[in-house]
Amino acid sequence: MRFNILSTLIVVTFASNILAQTATIPDNAKAITAPFVFSPESKDKGDQVYQTNCKSCHGDPGKANYAKLVPIPKDPTSAEYQKNSDGEMFFILSNGKGLMPNFANTLTEEQRWNVISYIRSFNKDYKQPPVKVAGEAAKTETAKMVLGYDINNKKLWAMITDSVSGAKKPLPNVTIKLFIKRTFGNLPITQAVTSNLGVAYFDLPKDIPGDSNGNLLLIARTIGSSNELTSTLNEKLGVITKPKLLLDQRAWWSVNKMAPIWLTLLYLSGIVGIGVTILYILLQLRKIRKINQKTTET
Repeated sequence: MRFNILSTLIVVTFASNILAQTATIPDNAKAITAPFVFSPESKDKGDQVYQTNCKSCHGDPGKANYAKLVPIPKDPTSAEYQKNSDGEMFFILSNGKGLMPNFANTLTEEQRWNVISYIRSFNKDYKQPPVKVAGEAAKTETAKMVLGYDINNKKLWAMITDSVSGAKKPLPNVTIKLFIKRTFGNLPITQAVTSNLGVAYFDLPKDIPGDSNGNLLLIARTIGSSNELTSTLNEKLGVITKPKLLLDQRAWWSVNKMAPIWLTLLYLSGIVGIGVTILYILLQLRKIRKINQKTTET
């Protein structure tokens, strides 16, 4: 009796989990679109994620070699699968369905969208819906960014444009981060958002150390999209700094003449001590020799 009750509870619990995963997808979830334009790069990244997390059940896309499970996992290239909107695919991938687990806690949002980018690459009739991201413009493969310095206003600026039918169009609402190249990486300084003219201005601190001429290597980089844009600029906007060379400092690893004074004195003391010891030993040997000679004569 206890066994039957326990079995029933397990079945009910399992069934409730399955029903929870196969619940109707909300309309607002169906309408969600990717936060970036699908590209060959996002497709390749999605391929890698698919091979690791999806292939064991769904098989190779287009080959119908999916796992023999109940319910049967669909082939991602099938019409039944492809009829889902991008939002529906994302919802199922995030929340799970049937025996399929949810991946919201194991894959990042970008990785999940990359998988959809990979799956859509098998559908020649697919057209990606317009990208809608609050406060972030879509950066296409034809977008370009230029980084410059306004001498009159003493401000750095970055402009992003996109080529549409041969004409350049500014891209507004794009977040750009500004970095300064350093020996061991890029130092983040500030960030700004492009205006309706596609231009963002940056206020650069006046106390940033530059090289011996005050030069700074500035790097502007877009964020919030898989199609990252980068632009660099070398300008005399830093504080003139004479770099301290390691060989100019007294240190253990420096050349002999720049070794620490105490280390030099210790070294010389050791040499003198060794010399005195050798001289003492020679004098003692000389005394022993004289004693032996006297003993022989007597």
